[in-house]
Amino acid sequence: MPALIDRNTIKLLRIPFSFFLAPLFLFAYSQAEAVVHRQALWSFLIIHFLVYPASNGYNSYIDRDEDSIGGLEKPPLPTVQLFYLTIFLDVAATVLALVFVNTLFAFCLVLYIGASRAYSSRQIRLKKYPVIGFLTVVIFQGAFTYYMSIAGISGVALRLDTANMFVLLGCSFQIAGAYPLTQVYQHEQDLREGIVTLSYKLGYIGTFAFTAVMFLLCNVCYYVYFTMREVGMIFYIIQVFFIPIVIWFAVWFSLVWKDRRQANFRNTMRMNWIAAICMNSCFILLIIINRIPLSYLSSIETAVPEYGYTQETLTDFYMRSTDDLNTRRKIRIVASKTGIDKRYSVIADFDKNPEDFTFFNQNSTLLPEPTLSARMALYQQHATALSKKAIEKIPGFENIKHKITHLITVTCTGLFAPGLDVELMRELGLNPTIQRSSVNFMGCNAAILALKNADAICNSNANARVLVVCTELCTIHFQKKYNDDYLLSNMLFGDGAAALLVSSKPDDRYLHPVKIDGFKSMILHNGYSDMAWQLSETGFIMNLSSYVPDLIRENIGPMLKTVGLKPDDYRHWAVHPGGKRIVDDFAAALELDRCMLAPTYNVLRDYGNMSSPTVLFVLKEVLEKAKAEHSGNRIFTAAFGPGLSIETMQLQYVQA
Repeated sequence: MPALIDRNTIKLLRIPFSFFLAPLFLFAYSQAEAVVHRQALWSFLIIHFLVYPASNGYNSYIDRDEDSIGGLEKPPLPTVQLFYLTIFLDVAATVLALVFVNTLFAFCLVLYIGASRAYSSRQIRLKKYPVIGFLTVVIFQGAFTYYMSIAGISGVALRLDTANMFVLLGCSFQIAGAYPLTQVYQHEQDLREGIVTLSYKLGYIGTFAFTAVMFLLCNVCYYVYFTMREVGMIFYIIQVFFIPIVIWFAVWFSLVWKDRRQANFRNTMRMNWIAAICMNSCFILLIIINRIPLSYLSSIETAVPEYGYTQETLTDFYMRSTDDLNTRRKIRIVASKTGIDKRYSVIADFDKNPEDFTFFNQNSTLLPEPTLSARMALYQQHATALSKKAIEKIPGFENIKHKITHLITVTCTGLFAPGLDVELMRELGLNPTIQRSSVNFMGCNAAILALKNADAICNSNANARVLVVCTELCTIHFQKKYNDDYLLSNMLFGDGAAALLVSSKPDDRYLHPVKIDGFKSMILHNGYSDMAWQLSETGFIMNLSSYVPDLIRENIGPMLKTVGLKPDDYRHWAVHPGGKRIVDDFAAALELDRCMLAPTYNVLRDYGNMSSPTVLFVLKEVLEKAKAEHSGNRIFTAAFGPGLSIETMQLQYVQA
């Protein structure tokens, strides 16, 4: 490339013309499921300041236009300097794409450059064929540009599901409508070059009619796309921005109808400017709506009490509390079917002789049982310490604790005031102005409800950093009862705590940042009495029937279908281990291989059901097993609570 580039050569690159081509990139940016901001910026610069100008310059060098061309009313004559500059720009674009973006984007870029050269070059000259030339532009400047932009913006290939097929069609119909209109003033010039465009074939009036039909089809595709994505309102927002375009199109068409000389360069450029300003503004608004801010899981840490017991030890403790052989047999049968090997407790008594008990009454019958007051006192004694144990495992917590803006505590096994939130603020030295809230007495799915609140906070505050703490001491509610509800609960529940950070910005805690992608929920009123509890003088009165797995099995599939979630879209599953049968039936209902739920079975085996923190134990295991190839994968999280309520959370691995 010559050292000095003259002004006319730069002019023929028509760099400002890239403004007219920016809408599809901005549209892709607004719709990408994941955004790698650094790569997105490089992609934009490469496409709009290297590839498009090189394509413009090459076209000018080959055609040597003397009449008006897009962006230049009086183009200068090109020199060989322009040819070498276009080669340099193409090479630079490809190298920068490989270094700063990704291989897929670079590959798409090479294909785009090849199509652009085939369109203009004297040897192939696709532009001289009205249909082939038109289709080349429509495909490569429409659907292919959107696909290429997604590759650069998100770092992964666009999923070619039904909705995305419609958006690709919409992009191509958008270009199909615009392109013939940009050629309507060039008929004579093109004929001198031996080029017969589709616009010339259609004629002046035919070109306008064709454009109207193409934009109608474009709108149909966009309507279907946004409707399938359950954001139909976005379609109507776009229509508002299209109003000035439609108005000028109608005015211009009426002018051309009366006088064909109105199909000129200046009116064409006016159409281009109005369309580009409106569409770029529209898609920038969509970016603001969809992209700023988001919420991410920054870290999940867990903790259990110091006392760990095998399921056999806990079974023996329960059996020793009764002399009834039939009851003992039932206890052992239930215990053998739980899928649990070990559980943890703040109570030291479960492997001791009665005379050494510190919480339960010091006799084998355990009578009289601890009162509710005694149980709450034990909760207050241990809950803060166990919560703190989990929180302080968060990497660099001491350095970031003063930046935490919100604290959400979750529990259903104990209450006191000032509560767990205030205790943690004092013990951890958190900012005294921190905003705090509590999710209390809502059961096993309360962690997802807390995360829903944290997500809303982050979506409304770009600087939010929310600490969520779930702490449950289920074993302090062990009771000497032998009906089916207590056989299940006494053999199922353990103690544990989980702490996690949710923030508006991604970090590098995990291999891939984890974006919160949405929540769905459902209440099954026909399970109202199958999972419930109440306070009593001696502890919680439990209702936990064996019908819960049946309710979940029968309803989880229809629920997902109702809210538009497809199991096939999710590669990773973090399901609350409410019990082995619940997990088994969940897998069967969605036709999932049980190995997909391995983290759930692992947590059930090693800890039992700890109520609200349990699903976070599972999610922690899922996230820590992430691999490089999981970028873009989705994670489905579900938990079940009283009512019977089903809460789900959708997550996605993205690139930083």
